This record gives sequence, C-alpha cells and structure tokens, in this order.
Amino acid sequence: MPLFVGVHKWKPEEEIAVVKESVAFFTAAPEGKFPEGVELCATYSLAQGVYSVWNAPSKEILEKVFGKYAPTTIKGTEFVPVVQSFPPTTGYILSLWQAVIKMASK
Repeated sequence: MPLFVGVHKWKPEEEIAVVKESVAFFTAAPEGKFPEGVELCATYSLAQGVYSVWNAPSKEILEKVFGKYAPTTIKGTEFVPVVQSFPPTTGYILSLWQAVIKMASK
C-alpha cells in the first residue's frame, strides 16, 4: 500500500474551521466512512499545521476524503508520496536497487 506524508497548513483565522473539520474527520474515520485502504498512521502537530502519515491506495483518494470532510484544511494541504526507510521495508530496498540500476546505466 502506498505511503503518504500530508503537510497541512492554515491561517490563524481558519483555526476554528479546521478544528470543526477535525471533529467531523476523526468521527468519520472510526465509523468506517473512509474508502477501503485509507488508514491514518500518525500525526504531528505544530502551530497552524499538522504533518500526517497515511496508507492509501492513491493521492487522489486522500484528496477526495479531505475534500469531503475537511474543505478548509485541503486548501493548504499537500500529500507527498514517500517510502519508509527505517526500519527498512521491501519498498525501500527496491527503490535503492532501482536507484543503483539507474546510476549504473548512465
């Protein structure tokens, strides 16, 4: 399953709207309202922002979920596809091998 880091930022004046959306969002998640395969792994909070880590079938599906439950938040959100490097996963090892092959063919 692809892994994504979400970078979510908002303006101070959007704080209340984002908190309200967060309530709806985190209520919908355990109720099984997210598409199959969408799983929140972790969140890290900062001032007017959050970093989140997701398993999801695609970036587009994550954007659709946020568009439905967090329309203010999605405006300042970017989902970045990542590969877990520690502890090493099969996906990470394969990406290293692919990089080595690419470098060797130059």
